[in-house]
Amino acid sequence: MPYFDSKSRTVFSPQCDKLDPFYKMLEQYHKVIGGSNLFDDLVETYEYLDFVLREEKNNELVTTD
Repeated sequence: MPYFDSKSRTVFSPQCDKLDPFYKMLEQYHKVIGGSNLFDDLVETYEYLDFVLREEKNNELVTTD
C-alpha cells in the first residue's frame, strides 16, 4: 500500500479508488502545507471519506450475498 510521510503524519493511499485524485492532491501539496491545520483537516476528511466509502462497499457485498 503506497503512502507518504508528511510533517505531522503518515498518509496512506485510499482503499477506495474514487479517492485517488484526493490522495494525489494531498501528496502533491504536503511539502507546502503539510503540518498546517488546513492540511490536517484535509487528511482527516480524506480518511473519513475512505472509511465511509469502504463501509458502503462492504455493506453492498454483504447484502448481495
